[in-house]
This record gives sequence, C-alpha cells and structure tokens, in this order.
Amino acid sequence: MTRERKVWAVFIFILSFLVFSSVMFSSGQQVSPEKQSQQIQAQPNPEKIVSSPRNIKERTGIYVFIGWIWASIFVLIYILRHKIKESDRIYQYKFFSKN
Repeated sequence: MTRERKVWAVFIFILSFLVFSSVMFSSGQQVSPEKQSQQIQAQPNPEKIVSSPRNIKERTGIYVFIGWIWASIFVLIYILRHKIKESDRIYQYKFFSKN
C-alpha cells in the first residue's frame, strides 16, 4: 500500500470508531416498567416529553439512517477524489492548452 492509502485507511478507521462509539455510549439506561409505573403514581408532575425511539424498530431505523448517511458521504468523497485526480492528469498532459 502506498503512504497515501495508509493515511486514508487510518483516517477512516478513526472516524468510524469515533462515530460508532459516540452512538453506542449516547443511549441512556431505560427504566423498567414497574419502576416507571411507581414513578407515575408517586409524582403528579406535568408530563415531560423526552425525544427518544419508542421501540427497537425505531432505534434500528435511526442506526440504519446514520449508516446510510455516512456511507453516502464516503462514496461522494471517493468520487470527488477520483474526479480531482482525473482533472490533475488532464492538466499535466496539457490537454486544453492552446500551444
């Protein structure tokens, strides 16, 4: 592998590690249904709305959405890098020069 590929591989590995670790550690602990029912009966406070997935299907949907977003970003970066390399190659050959 060339040095450039090694640098990109390390960069992608570190970036994916940071993304996945932040997603894994950001989910909080859920309250069991028994404790939740006791809390509702004991505290007549106004209802607090917490934005979180309601079930495993919604949580999985969020992870799939985040995965597709990152995959599309990496694909677009890959395509952009190849377009830049191609334009540099054409520039080096002086394909559009008037001489």
